[in-house]
Amino acid sequence: MAITIEAIREAKQQAKTLGKPVKLSVGDGIRLNISKSSAVFQLRYRIKEAGKNKERTLTLDKLTARTDITLTKSLNKAIDDAEKAKALIKQGIDPTKEKHIAKNQSIKKQSLTLNDYFLLWVKRISTATQWSDKHYTDMSAKFRIHISPVIGGLPLDRVSRQHIGNVLENVADKPATYKKVRSLLNMILEDAVTANKIDVNPTPRKSIGAVTKYTAKKLPAVTSLPILQNIIAGINTVNITPVIRIASLLQAQTVLRSQTIIKAKWDEFDLTNQLWRIPRIKGRIKLSDAAKYGDYFNVPLSDETTELLTQWRNSLRWQQSDYLFPSNSKSGHITVEALTKVYKVRLKLVSHCAHGWRSSFSTLAHEAIDDKGKALFRDDVIERSLDHVVGNAVTQAYNRGELLELRKTLMQWWGKQLSNTNVTELKKSKKI
Repeated sequence: MAITIEAIREAKQQAKTLGKPVKLSVGDGIRLNISKSSAVFQLRYRIKEAGKNKERTLTLDKLTARTDITLTKSLNKAIDDAEKAKALIKQGIDPTKEKHIAKNQSIKKQSLTLNDYFLLWVKRISTATQWSDKHYTDMSAKFRIHISPVIGGLPLDRVSRQHIGNVLENVADKPATYKKVRSLLNMILEDAVTANKIDVNPTPRKSIGAVTKYTAKKLPAVTSLPILQNIIAGINTVNITPVIRIASLLQAQTVLRSQTIIKAKWDEFDLTNQLWRIPRIKGRIKLSDAAKYGDYFNVPLSDETTELLTQWRNSLRWQQSDYLFPSNSKSGHITVEALTKVYKVRLKLVSHCAHGWRSSFSTLAHEAIDDKGKALFRDDVIERSLDHVVGNAVTQAYNRGELLELRKTLMQWWGKQLSNTNVTELKKSKKI
């Protein structure tokens, strides 16, 4: 019997009368299995299993055709699907089992939410790329605050561009946060594509809606020596814990980044030779410079800094820890926030911050001149003291000196500049 709309209707009526399905042959092992309520294409085939040829039936698509045109399309699709199945059979692959595997994978994909995948992703990526604790906390917080409440419970493969648009719309008035949230979503979903969890990354490549272009703001820094001396006096006088006070003074005198200061260890210091050897590890000093300048960044210590650390070492506060600035925190040392609070909370400054010492140092060192108006320090000496790469690519390739002797002179000068302080009118406040 030729398969037509009329033939299908007759077969349905016959199935209803007989109480069992009626089968119409399409050809090449394909048939249309018609019951009183539905019609499904099937493929009958044989495949060798455990040394024996076994007969199987593969269910293809349901037939929903109502006209001759839609019937023709359904027939052609059934024939195409059957040909793909036959190609698997020739390779010894059972198409019925493959269908079950694909179905199970689809179910797993639907049950895996964005929240679930983020937990898997952040654990794997943070370990593989050696994230710092701060970066891990920041990324987790961005997801927990901005993404999870909006779309975290959605199945991973159901997250659409519209869903992501809803997330980004909530942070559209915060350009910096907007950029970070979109980047985080892009990394997670791009990884999901690589892991074959989703087919396409729906994260938009361009901004959604009107978002003010983010312009990075310069950190505040004072470049007047008398005011800097006043700040040093403030650190020495304001009511803060000794560990925070010494850490703040060390940062001011060595002009190093906060991450480097808080993780300082006693075995890195040679106070006899007035030298601090900082290992180039993640979160401390630029890793990229190791190939040029070695695995350590050597920092000359001024007489003032050496005296400060000698007195601190002789106290009893450091002896229970390898860190100069121990804390009861999970990391075992003080945090960057503790240094930040000295300026914002205790000294109530808006014109200077912990990182600002680097700009203050650079500005004053570049402007320092002798009696004849000649610069006291070379530009490259100043930049190397800040652990900055000096010169173009060619210069960097050949000039790998640390300029240590010249930097010793510079740091002695800087120590003297900060040591002349005599300020007493400062606000008192509670300890950090």
